[in-house]
Amino acid sequence: MDSWRVPVEARSSAQFPGPLRGTIEHHHWASRALAGNPWDDPVERDLPIYVPPSGSTKGRPLLVLLSGYTGAGTYHFQRGRYLDDSIVGRFDRLAREGACAEAVVVGPDCLTSLGGSQYLNSTATGRYEDYVVQEIVPWVRSRYGTGPTAVLGTSSGGYGALVLGLRHPDVFEAVGSNAGDAYFEYCYPPDFPSAFRELRRAGGPDAFLRRVFSEFVSNFGPSNPVARALSTMAYASAYSPRADEPGRFDLPFDLETGAIRPDVWARWLAWDPVRIVETPAGADAARRLKLLYLDGGLRDEFGLDVSARVLAAAARRQGATVQHEEYDGAHFDRGPRYDVMMPRLLAAMGFPASGPRGGSA
Repeated sequence: MDSWRVPVEARSSAQFPGPLRGTIEHHHWASRALAGNPWDDPVERDLPIYVPPSGSTKGRPLLVLLSGYTGAGTYHFQRGRYLDDSIVGRFDRLAREGACAEAVVVGPDCLTSLGGSQYLNSTATGRYEDYVVQEIVPWVRSRYGTGPTAVLGTSSGGYGALVLGLRHPDVFEAVGSNAGDAYFEYCYPPDFPSAFRELRRAGGPDAFLRRVFSEFVSNFGPSNPVARALSTMAYASAYSPRADEPGRFDLPFDLETGAIRPDVWARWLAWDPVRIVETPAGADAARRLKLLYLDGGLRDEFGLDVSARVLAAAARRQGATVQHEEYDGAHFDRGPRYDVMMPRLLAAMGFPASGPRGGSA
């Protein structure tokens, strides 16, 4: 009978991560910006902060890590899954191996009743942009004495990084977006027919949400029509709120015919990073960034690798410092994304890696 052994010597630190060398400090934050939000979503939220192995935070760069749709900051600070690691775990490994400079990392929680805020101020959802920019970042800087700040994320988190960076270049020196929502023509309308059918089948948005809020949703994910309808409503709450009716928002399509509503769609497009970077204020902000890092997987199910390419070209036309990367992967693959992004953001802000591997794919 043949036998064999597990080649334990082949286990890499990326696939089999060890314990963190840095530490995670957990804070509980009561937000003034979110007080009185229309949906009565939590005002008190967990705020995890990663402190690098040296324990030194004064003057260290700060990375503001934003979660994708349905995500919260704490997710990135948990132990990774089998043959994978959390983003904070990956950063800890990079710093330990000399492939990345040490930094402080904070993960704000901007989850809403519909699964996400897009990190914007909205009369429908609340003041999540102010929550991050006016509360969390200044507090972390004061408490930990951090230096230059970058904002980064994937998917809706990448979108948040883009829009916050382009709207607040006085706060953020560098931006990293992995498959961030951009060039809205590609990333949102493909979901509209499915969302339309699901809302109609449920008897309208109110009946749909009452069902989702009270029943278990099996196989919740991007291919599920329930998830597509819910995410479309979440984006609408951020991009097309009704300013005169707090808590309410307009859908981008007609609930009777399914046709796209041009007036509402125009309001969505005004929040497209491609459009923002082409405005005078957005172009100036892009030029002020020390680095705008964009990437995406060439098999991204939402076409966001193409969106990143479109945005990179638009930002370069405005004179921005852009690094654009593509890799063989789908939207939810880990790939090399953060292993490349984080060292480059830090290096752009004046904190290069101490070893030879910094920023290599």
